[in-house]
Amino acid sequence: MLNYYIGVINMDKILQTQLVNIYNHIDAQEEEIEIAARLLSQAVHGEGDIVIKTFHDFTHLEPLLLHGELKLGNPSSFSAFENIDTPDRMLVVANTFDEEVKTFIDELRSRDIDFVLVSNYNRHENETLDNVHHYIDLSSPRPLIPTPNFDKIVNPYMNAFTYLYYHLYVLIDEMTNDDY
Repeated sequence: MLNYYIGVINMDKILQTQLVNIYNHIDAQEEEIEIAARLLSQAVHGEGDIVIKTFHDFTHLEPLLLHGELKLGNPSSFSAFENIDTPDRMLVVANTFDEEVKTFIDELRSRDIDFVLVSNYNRHENETLDNVHHYIDLSSPRPLIPTPNFDKIVNPYMNAFTYLYYHLYVLIDEMTNDDY
């Protein structure tokens, strides 16, 4: 029984350490985060909206982004490219930068729509991602916690995104609130 508790404590400690490492990787992107916040704040402070497009598991988080207490301005859900006006800004969130996300980003670029992309870095698409001006890496591309049979479990990409989102929220509030 004691070995069980030691194992649980060790796995918990590994999770804590890995989360701190992910948060540190996100913090190291301070300049990119500030630039992304400036872009999004243009819509919040101006006449535009933040239009949200989510992929993968993040589609389940979209209602919170649209209607939650800490929503960015007056956000809307992406419906069609034709519904996006010049003052609007897009927040695109995905777990992985796959072909579907790449196609969507390519369409945004071809239409000159300003956007922020948040996803895990895909080294197979490094040329594309390295040329996305407003890109933030979630820094959580795979499961992290080892199991006794040498598998790994728990990919905390949702934690990474919420940490980043709160960072963006605070910066945008500071940029758009005249009381600061």
